[in-house]
Amino acid sequence: MDTLKYFLAGFVALFVGCSSNSQVAGNSAETGSPELAGVLMLNDGKPAAYAKVQCVPGNYNIIAASEAEQVLPSAFETETDENGNYEFDSIPSGNFSLEAFHQESGQMLLLQNLNAEEDEPLAVNDTLQGPGTVKLLVSGAFRENQSGEAIVIGTTIRRSVSVQNGKIVVDSLPADTFELVVYMDGMSPFGFKDVSVKPEETTVWGDSVTYTFKVPLALPEGIDSLGTVVSDFPLAIRLTEKEIAFDSAEVVNGRWEAVRISKDGNRSKKLPIAQTYFDASAKEAVFWVSVDSLNVSDSLELHFDNTMDPAYAKDVFPTNRSYSLVWHFDSGLEPVGDGAEKGYFAGLPTGVVPADGVVGKGAKLDEGDVIVAENSSAADSSRKVNLNYDGSGYFCFSVWVKLDNLEEKQTFFEKSKEYALRYDPEKGFVVDLWVPDSSSDSVKYAWLSGMSDIKAGEWVYVAFSRHTISQSNFYVNDRKIETEPEQIAWTGVRDIADFEVGGFTGTIDELMLGSCFRDEDWTRLTYLNQRPENYWPALSAR
Repeated sequence: MDTLKYFLAGFVALFVGCSSNSQVAGNSAETGSPELAGVLMLNDGKPAAYAKVQCVPGNYNIIAASEAEQVLPSAFETETDENGNYEFDSIPSGNFSLEAFHQESGQMLLLQNLNAEEDEPLAVNDTLQGPGTVKLLVSGAFRENQSGEAIVIGTTIRRSVSVQNGKIVVDSLPADTFELVVYMDGMSPFGFKDVSVKPEETTVWGDSVTYTFKVPLALPEGIDSLGTVVSDFPLAIRLTEKEIAFDSAEVVNGRWEAVRISKDGNRSKKLPIAQTYFDASAKEAVFWVSVDSLNVSDSLELHFDNTMDPAYAKDVFPTNRSYSLVWHFDSGLEPVGDGAEKGYFAGLPTGVVPADGVVGKGAKLDEGDVIVAENSSAADSSRKVNLNYDGSGYFCFSVWVKLDNLEEKQTFFEKSKEYALRYDPEKGFVVDLWVPDSSSDSVKYAWLSGMSDIKAGEWVYVAFSRHTISQSNFYVNDRKIETEPEQIAWTGVRDIADFEVGGFTGTIDELMLGSCFRDEDWTRLTYLNQRPENYWPALSAR
């Protein structure tokens, strides 16, 4: 806002009474000279033509006993002309505020603590600005969508407010610094002093809460080096009550940002970051950060500021890195959200309930429960990705599963006559791929894991990646399955069916499908990052 400029106009003012009980500084009726005059402009340099202008006495109370007392005397209201000029013949003595509103542009002005002395006319020129929005941080005692009113002391400003995401939102306030009094339903009024509103910006006023953590990108213990550079890796970072105060509503809203810091202290641009899980009662939060490489001695800096609006990237699991479907199960099951960048494949659950997962929440299924990926039965040319696999290209998946029993054959997911993940009590985990061949009978390939590392009631990581039939990676936890696939002839055509999770009794979490080949380093590091114990990487306060 422009600095206030007060100019003596050199006018002669004489006393006169006013129609209200308020005193005025004088009367210029005899000379025709106003006691307050000036020029108001818009922030684009044009005159604030036909704007409403008000002089508000310092003792004015917008929350008055009657509506009549809330109306300013007509002598305290005027309008600018086509050139932005305004004038008042009578203004209140003592302190007052000057308000202006330009309806066409929505721009406003509030000048407080002006002082009118007898026989000392004023000239006040200023620029109207776009209104701002204030978000006042509140405690957990305020219920969501609770309504109320807010007033600015000594002005006519009175706004409806409501509690949204742990903040009292007060909209359309003129740029200035003032005292705000809030009246919430069923509560005593409470005030906020020195609330600063900037033009056309959203500000958060209250106690500032920040956290900064260091996340080492050093490899997990026991891994000295990688055979390849693991790039564009989605790193799961978990926060517990050891790191942040989950009992405070202030950590629910705000912005988390991540940057990479090299060994010599250089900082990268902001990295893609997304929060998928926040549970105040469980005292756990989960963030995913896309890291360009891991085989280095750098670190991440994770920073939180509650005075900034939340902003989360959608490209932590980018489509151009062959993420076709990503189900975290953290945002509820109606439907299951697709965390891949394009988010094409939400899951429609039947009979599925939330459960504790490996990273945040998981999904609990009984034998008859299913989750169906919408519109995944056929390729859609308008989409950049699909869930179809014709047997000639790359294919990969990773998932965490926990079986309630190991006595029966069960299916975790399948896309009929294309691919499936099953469990067989005699063979362990089984990955099926149906590969058509126009020159002979088609072949279904089946990779078998054996029963090692599979226990009822315990989480198991299963990952598969296929480049060619002879070049594939099959992992159970961090153990690579060294086996050749079985070959089974089949005839007929593929079924036209949606991708479906179901056919087992247990829990599932962190399901990812893609059309690429994930190497051994990628697969092992995904297991070490997501496993439910011995979190890697570990956070430390910075």
